[in-house]
Amino acid sequence: MKQITRTVLRNSAFGMAAQMLIKLLSFGFSVLIVRNLGASDFGQYSAVVAFGVTFSIFSDLGLSTYSVREIAYLRDQPGGTEKIRILYANIINLRLILSSFTIVLMVSAAWLTNRPLLMIGAIALNSLGLLIYSFQGAGDAVLAGFERLDISSSGKVINQLIFVVLGGLVLLLGWGYYGLIGVTLIGVTVMAVYYWNATRKLGVLPTQPDPKMWGRLLKASLPFGLIGFAIGLSYKYDSILLNIFRGDSETGFYNAAYNLVFSAVLFSNVLNTALYPSLARQSVNDPENLTNSYERALRYLMIFSLPVAVGGWVLADQIIPFLFTNNYLPAVPALRVIIWVVPLMFASEFFGYIVLISGKETQAARSILISTGFNVLSNSFMVPLYGLQAAAIMTVLTEAVLVGQYLWIIRKILAAFQVQRTLLLPALAALLMGVFTWILHGWLPVLANIGMSMVFYGVLLFLLRIFGRDSMVENFMEIKSLLTRPKGQP
Repeated sequence: MKQITRTVLRNSAFGMAAQMLIKLLSFGFSVLIVRNLGASDFGQYSAVVAFGVTFSIFSDLGLSTYSVREIAYLRDQPGGTEKIRILYANIINLRLILSSFTIVLMVSAAWLTNRPLLMIGAIALNSLGLLIYSFQGAGDAVLAGFERLDISSSGKVINQLIFVVLGGLVLLLGWGYYGLIGVTLIGVTVMAVYYWNATRKLGVLPTQPDPKMWGRLLKASLPFGLIGFAIGLSYKYDSILLNIFRGDSETGFYNAAYNLVFSAVLFSNVLNTALYPSLARQSVNDPENLTNSYERALRYLMIFSLPVAVGGWVLADQIIPFLFTNNYLPAVPALRVIIWVVPLMFASEFFGYIVLISGKETQAARSILISTGFNVLSNSFMVPLYGLQAAAIMTVLTEAVLVGQYLWIIRKILAAFQVQRTLLLPALAALLMGVFTWILHGWLPVLANIGMSMVFYGVLLFLLRIFGRDSMVENFMEIKSLLTRPKGQP
């Protein structure tokens, strides 16, 4: 248990620091992009990205997620390294073939939906990144399987630095979102080379691929692929519909609010990415302690996400003009709705990993397909009529449908959780903080209000004993153990 805690803490610490840097750079630069491009061009750029995210799963079909779990299983077994090298080679080659097919599919979809020629060209250029991601994604999966997310995170920081520095230059030169797409391709290429060298240093390089294994690999990864496709579709389908039926500007307003929400899922993504390979191994080596790990992780996820939702709802009318100028005020109502998806997304990602670790990929895939089906049908009917506000509502409802299904699948595991400390007390603290924030609203600038509300929320966590003395001491000892362990020890 201590070993897995140290590993997760290392991955979370490195991952959190790296992702914090990534998100700070990305968030600041995204604000610059929104301001520089304007609502119309930003709407087109968001639609191009939406096409890429929606169709990119066909270039992977769940192979990367599947390989993370398999590598985590194999690495401690006799002959595991050789099996991992063979898997690595097959994943790369399969992804290259699938990416070529996906590029044709993506460009054809843009043409069939009568996108402007400028957008079709941008979608075609952006799709070339799928070929590079074949190497980058496979390398990232190997690093995750070996629980070296510190290396993976550093590569993502390098990529983001390239995007910010070169992206700022192309915006200065007036090259628009075509320039941003070109910079993205450069960053992904550098990251792919970085991961290749990192896996080589771990002693894991791909060997000769074995096409006879491809059918089995695709069959095994298909549930993961369905999950990935459904998630990508549910996250970006609304942006595609908005662009087709409501125009570039409304797409830009919606994505200004939407991107703020996704900036808030940093903690969830970092912790869950660190936990997944570690808990996959623990499910084999130490299954008795899994429930305790699940409960603690969920508590911290709720502690972070609930105040974001409450505070974002109260301060939406100050946050939007502060970040994007008054030209983006139409995004305020959408933000006030979509901000409530944050705690639901934290929960759904975490519960989804529990389902996968439990070996219930088929049930997870079915759950996501159901929620995505709801998203597609409801958005198809509502977005053309009611625009971005309908898209925001459907996003929240879709995530709620998914969480509800996960709760049913893992109900036996959740039955052992302490609901009061895990959910009810964090919700009470967030509600009291929201009242405090509302009282200060209009009296203080938005940044001062956020700062004072964070302090007030932190005090509430201790007063309500959500952070007990025992857990504080335990966390301190884990950090001390991490920092003082001999060099080279995992």
